[in-house]
Amino acid sequence: MIVGGGVAGASTAHALATLGVSSVLLERSADYPELNRGDVIQPLSLSLLDRWGVLPQIEALGGYRVTASGFFHRTHGFLGEWGFAELETAHPHQTILRHTNLHRALYAAFPNHGGLVTVRRGARVTEVDDTTVTGTYQGEPFTAVGRFLVAADGPQSMLRRAAGIRFDTLHDYAHEYLMPSCPRPDVPELEHRTMRYVGGDGLTMIIPLDGGAEVRVPFQIPVAEEARWRSMTPQQLWQQMIARAPVLAKAPGPVTENPHSYRIHLRHADRYVRDRLCLVGEAAHVVAPTVAQGMNMAMLDADVLAAVIRRTLDGRDELELYDRLRRPANEQVLTASHDQTLVQAATGPRVDEHALRDYTWLADPERRREVAERVGGLRTKTAEQWGLLS
Repeated sequence: MIVGGGVAGASTAHALATLGVSSVLLERSADYPELNRGDVIQPLSLSLLDRWGVLPQIEALGGYRVTASGFFHRTHGFLGEWGFAELETAHPHQTILRHTNLHRALYAAFPNHGGLVTVRRGARVTEVDDTTVTGTYQGEPFTAVGRFLVAADGPQSMLRRAAGIRFDTLHDYAHEYLMPSCPRPDVPELEHRTMRYVGGDGLTMIIPLDGGAEVRVPFQIPVAEEARWRSMTPQQLWQQMIARAPVLAKAPGPVTENPHSYRIHLRHADRYVRDRLCLVGEAAHVVAPTVAQGMNMAMLDADVLAAVIRRTLDGRDELELYDRLRRPANEQVLTASHDQTLVQAATGPRVDEHALRDYTWLADPERRREVAERVGGLRTKTAEQWGLLS
C-alpha cells in the first residue's frame, strides 16, 4: 500500500512493478497538481525512469535537455559554467519538465506494468493501523491492507506522525523563493542551459520549460518581505526581476499572474522504517532546492526500497536494510545542498565584492566534474550498485 501519489509514491509503484511486486497507490487529489517546483530531473534519475519505462512519456510531454549551468553576476557578467557532457552515464544531461507534466508521465506509464499498479486518485486516508488504512473513495468508505505500507504523503505526513517517527528541523532559512514564469529570452546562454545570477540580493535562477519556450525564474526574497513583494504590480515585479537577472530584458515579459512562493527548510526523519512502514520522499526528508535534489532523492528512495521489499518478500533481508542504506546517503545530500544554499544564496555587499574570487573554481576542470557528478547523482548508489538486484 502506497499512501501519496506524487513523484515519490508514483516512483515507488513503478520501481516495485519493475521487480514484479504489486501495489495500490492512494492519492488524495483527483487532479494533477499545478506546482511551480520540482522541474529538474537529474542524470541518475533519468536512468531510473528509463528502466521503469517512463522516459518516452517524459520526452513526449516536452522534456527539455539541459547540458550545462552557467553562473553570472549582474555587473561582473559571466563567471563560468559546469556541465554534464563528459559524465560516464547513459543520460549525460538534465531533463526539465513542468512538475504537473512529470506526474502525467508517471501515470501514463503505469499500464505498461500489466496490472501490477492499482491507482486510486481521490482516495482520502483518515486512519492508519499497522499496514491497514481506512478512508473514503468516491464518497464511500474503504479499508485497504497491504504486506507493507509506504508513506509518500509529504512533509506533513500523517503516516509518519501515526508511527511516532520524529521529523527534525535541521535549518529554517531566512529566505524563500518567488517562482514566476515568462517567455524564454532568445539568447545562446539559455540554449540547453540554465543560468544562475548570484550577488548581494541573493540567488536568481533561470530554468527553461516547455521545450525551451518558457523559463521559470525562482528568485530569492527575505521571508519577512513577502507581503511587499506580493503587493507589486506585474510591471513592478518584472522590473525587479530584470534588475536581478539582466538577461530577462531580452524576454517579451512581463509576468501575467501572481507567482507561487516557496518556503524552504532542511528536515530529516530520525528513521525511515518502523515495523512494516517505510518513508520515501518528503515524508522522510525536505531539502533546499538550490541544486535540485529533492525530487531525485525521492526516486532513488523508491529504487532502493523496492529492491529491499522484493528481497524481504523472498525471505532474504529485513526492511531496516532500506534505512541503513538510504538514510546515511541522504544525509550527505542534505548537507551538501545546505552548504551550497549558504554559498549561492548569500546576501550583502561582500558577496558582490568577492564574486570573482568566490567562483574561480569554475575554471578548474576537476572541480567542475566533481560538481556535475554530485548534482547528477552519480556519487550515490542505486539498488543495482548496492547489489540488491542479484
